[in-house]
Amino acid sequence: MMSLAIDTHRLVHLDLKSAPIQLSYLEKLIPLLAQFGATGLLIEWEDTFPYSGALVDIGSRNSVTNTYTSDEISRILHLAQTSSLIVIPLVQTIGHLEFVLKHPRWRHLREVARYPSCLCPSKTPAAVDLVTAMIDQVIQMHPNLTTLHIGADEVWSMGQCDLCSKQSKHRLFLDHIKSVVTHVRNKHPSIISLVMWDDMLRSIDIELLREYNFWDFVEPMIWHYQPAEFFQLNSDLWKKYSVVFKKVWVASAFKGATGSCQILPVISHHISNHEKWSMVLADPEFKMKFLGIALTGWSRFDHFAILCELLPVAIPSLALCLRTWIESFSLETHRSVSLALGYSSELIPLDPFPRPQHVAENLNFPSWQILTGVGWFANFRSKYYNTINSDHFASWLNPWQRKNNHLNPMQTDSLVKALHGLKEEIQLIITFLKPHLLEVYHRATVEEWLGSIIEPICDNLAKILESLPSNLEL
Repeated sequence: MMSLAIDTHRLVHLDLKSAPIQLSYLEKLIPLLAQFGATGLLIEWEDTFPYSGALVDIGSRNSVTNTYTSDEISRILHLAQTSSLIVIPLVQTIGHLEFVLKHPRWRHLREVARYPSCLCPSKTPAAVDLVTAMIDQVIQMHPNLTTLHIGADEVWSMGQCDLCSKQSKHRLFLDHIKSVVTHVRNKHPSIISLVMWDDMLRSIDIELLREYNFWDFVEPMIWHYQPAEFFQLNSDLWKKYSVVFKKVWVASAFKGATGSCQILPVISHHISNHEKWSMVLADPEFKMKFLGIALTGWSRFDHFAILCELLPVAIPSLALCLRTWIESFSLETHRSVSLALGYSSELIPLDPFPRPQHVAENLNFPSWQILTGVGWFANFRSKYYNTINSDHFASWLNPWQRKNNHLNPMQTDSLVKALHGLKEEIQLIITFLKPHLLEVYHRATVEEWLGSIIEPICDNLAKILESLPSNLEL
């Protein structure tokens, strides 16, 4: 595996769904990724890309503060080039198009009227015109681009509208991809290959795949994020793919794949996933040319989901996964990466559970304070739930008892004191975290994360304390 890791690409996925990263942070991060061992970036701009003309409404909340300018895009690409990192932009072309299909202007192109995720492939030429116009603008803003990722994963709603239900789902999908491929080939001769996620191809019969003759131009990216004990891809898939595809990528994950509201990465899960992928690529049945791996770092499970692990929180996971891929995981790898990131007297914790855990401080990577603050919050949240879900709370301070002032101060004094302590602590966490979050994300993203993750706890604590009878206050 070691020679494969050295001779092939290692792409770090930047998923920017409605959460653009401040340029000042990227200026520190991108060179660091190259130091970790990355050779490229897979950038999913989504609604942070500055689409123009007929596509201008795609921009995140139509706010310039949440959409990169063309100059900022150029600066990001220059940073990558300076660090010798290739860039492959990702443009979704059929599934995961919530960021486009949520707008009234394109609602009629949905496969299912109520669901904004999937484009209807039967509504041509409008459907193809939409995604190819997006592709044209992205390619135009990426000079010297040779490879583009066209997404095409998790097209769950396909085949449900009146037009599509009368046709083969597999042919609908392949015909749509063929239209996209044909457009890029004809209009952008500088593009020598398109990458696409492979999951929608797994159930398609091999003969039907062979019927479509554009696979010399398209390179599947085979993705699977499970650890070794739950890894489900097997040699039968490699046998099937090897008949059709000559070149493939694979994709792992360093964050955003263990829970839609996860706040700290389960690093042991991600390391195991990389170790298993190393074994898979050594399988004699894996006969295709391996081009490289994309280490995905999903920011949210879809456009409307809340943010999962924030990028600065996952830097230790990313660094360990890259080193595991290059040289395999060992105690020495664990120790060297820990020291490099500023864990001077301890090793990077591989599992965020159970809580509480020691929270590292004075680390050595950009915006490490966010990891410290989120770790602090994870400890706090465990204490909060242990308090309000305790038998003590349910027995002496439940809503009925508070409403009817049926309370025993001998039992409730300690609970009320704990609640006031929790209220004070959560405010300290917010005070600590917010300025550091604003160093990495725009204000709208910071307000979203605080409003989704922390403020509901603040509100519940305030509600409980406000409901206490006056004679119960300490």
